[in-house]
Amino acid sequence: MTGEPSGNINCLWNEFLKGDDKAFSLIYYQQIKRLLTYGYKLSPEKELVHDAIQEVFLDLYQKKGKPHILIEDLKGYLFISLKHSILKKVAGLRKFDLGRMDERYSDYFKVEYNFQDEIIKKETGEETRLKILHAVEQLSPREKEIIYLKFEEELDYAQISKILEITIESCHKQFYRAMKELRKLCDPEKFLNFFLLIAKKS
Repeated sequence: MTGEPSGNINCLWNEFLKGDDKAFSLIYYQQIKRLLTYGYKLSPEKELVHDAIQEVFLDLYQKKGKPHILIEDLKGYLFISLKHSILKKVAGLRKFDLGRMDERYSDYFKVEYNFQDEIIKKETGEETRLKILHAVEQLSPREKEIIYLKFEEELDYAQISKILEITIESCHKQFYRAMKELRKLCDPEKFLNFFLLIAKKS
């Protein structure tokens, strides 16, 4: 999933704050697919995810005409807002303590990755790709989420650390621990080739 240049979405955001509704529509259509995909990984309840996304964009729209509002990384802000909204809704439905939701929801994070670029399929083969996906299933939910945000959403460590509410250092450590675990679970040579290919996307 190739992301748009971060400068583009931030420029659109600045235009919207100045009163351009078309810019807001462009932001919505740019981001809706990836937000839905991420939301479904956090919760299997699609209606809940849709409601959460609507809330995120309604809240965003209310910032119109307020150029003093500082959001330097709108894409990261959308992911953080969506995650918080979903966790609050799940906590309310299941009467969970929101402070412990990170433990509760994280046994769900759904493992689905694209990894479908033609070069990857051509140079590693479907069998290797499936082995990698199977190995990913053995990781912790947090590690799965980091890998997803890094490779599929092409976010940097600073963005991911904010979404997961951990330090950048911890994000680095958990990412490389996940890579190390994947290497153990797969053929080392094939995994190295695969990793080098997907790393080009990030």
